[in-house]
Amino acid sequence: MSWGNRLFAVCVLLFTSSIGVAAEQPLTLTFRALEPSPVADSVAQILEEAYAELGISLRYVEMPRNRSLTEANVGRIAGEMGRIPNLDEQYPNLIQVPFPLFASELVLVADRRECGLCTLDDVNNLAYVGGVQPSTQLLKQHKFDRPTIQAVDIQQLNLLFINKRVQAIILNIFEAHQLGYHEHPHLVFTPLHPFLGYHYLHQQHADLVPLLNQTLEKMHESGRINDIFRQRNVIFQRRNLFDEPPHFDHISASSGLIEERAEMNGSGTYWAILNAVFKPVTDTLSLNTNSYQRAVVGFTDQRFDILVGVSPTQVIPNSVRSNTHIDYDLPLQLYTLTQEDIDQALAGTLERPICHVGGYNYQSLLPEGLTYYYADTVLDCFAMLDMHRVSAVVSYADTAPDWSESGYFTHQLREAQPLQLVFHNTREGRLLRDWFDQRMRELVTSGEIADIVPAHLLRHSHLAQSLPDAND
Repeated sequence: MSWGNRLFAVCVLLFTSSIGVAAEQPLTLTFRALEPSPVADSVAQILEEAYAELGISLRYVEMPRNRSLTEANVGRIAGEMGRIPNLDEQYPNLIQVPFPLFASELVLVADRRECGLCTLDDVNNLAYVGGVQPSTQLLKQHKFDRPTIQAVDIQQLNLLFINKRVQAIILNIFEAHQLGYHEHPHLVFTPLHPFLGYHYLHQQHADLVPLLNQTLEKMHESGRINDIFRQRNVIFQRRNLFDEPPHFDHISASSGLIEERAEMNGSGTYWAILNAVFKPVTDTLSLNTNSYQRAVVGFTDQRFDILVGVSPTQVIPNSVRSNTHIDYDLPLQLYTLTQEDIDQALAGTLERPICHVGGYNYQSLLPEGLTYYYADTVLDCFAMLDMHRVSAVVSYADTAPDWSESGYFTHQLREAQPLQLVFHNTREGRLLRDWFDQRMRELVTSGEIADIVPAHLLRHSHLAQSLPDAND
């Protein structure tokens, strides 16, 4: 072989060897870094493990959501980690991986006291994170023409809301929980749009789509995907949507005796509302007025399907509660005969018991170490207070009897709170809850509720803000 031929052969060998080395180098794909959250972190881990099965590693770059869509569509990043379905219709260079990664729902978060049910029709302005396609589409479909602000990220969105720069915000339900909004009793989550999240790849990686989808399906079948979500306490519990009314064989509900709301003879606004919501969808509707303690015990013993008039701070085990409230209570107060007793109660040094109606969890409002006496009625508590058998009474404002000549010293323990319905955390209980939320909203937004609940009670419950006339 001539020297020239040998040189050519060596070059060919080196070239083909370099190709082999390049082919063996692991491929790295670049995506926009997701904002940290239990769901986002889970999605990232799922995709990292799926791509690792294909010999591919992932890297992340920081960029706004709006920009990442453009960058993904032109191929400067590999795609989108998790977005809404049919995004490829608007961005034709993106291919949706068929496997659904997660389920979520967009909600409108606002203060019940300002806007009642807080629908899009009830708020004067709002904010949302720019680049979130479902939010943009919803506002366009609703023809929302009031002031809006596009936040850069969730943190800025939260600041706009808590600093009262906007009346309401749009975000997904997991982000709302991550920000701790569920701990604020006056905040309502108005459902706007349920959706599934999908992974997208630029068309230059089209060959990976079927392989990745197959890998994700195998991870799902093995339980690996559920394990990843469970490790971060992520539970997907989709709201039931009703194209047609459901049907229940029998429904039973109970409430404590409340004047004008739940009377012993079956009259009252609570029972009128439940008749309007549930009577058309059941063979038998049983409404039971009891002492509040008996109502709670009856519900926890599974004798009632629904417990009516529960505040957000009231703990009922193994239950789910309505998102829509039915009423507002009054401020909760501590009543004593002396200021010294109030001071000692707040310091946790009061020796004699504090009396309140049985069934409530008022202990969480006062220091640990105090003792309590549970009575059937608040009048029993005040009678024992006047006889110095207890040192204090926990009750709502304006409930003290007028028989005391000296009056009472008072201290507010908490402000008035919304009252909700509680259901068992079972499939049927969640169906009952979702039907109540849907039908109650329909009754209010249509104005039918005004034929059921007197105007002064609608104002007290803050539901009057959501009546049709209030939105004109």
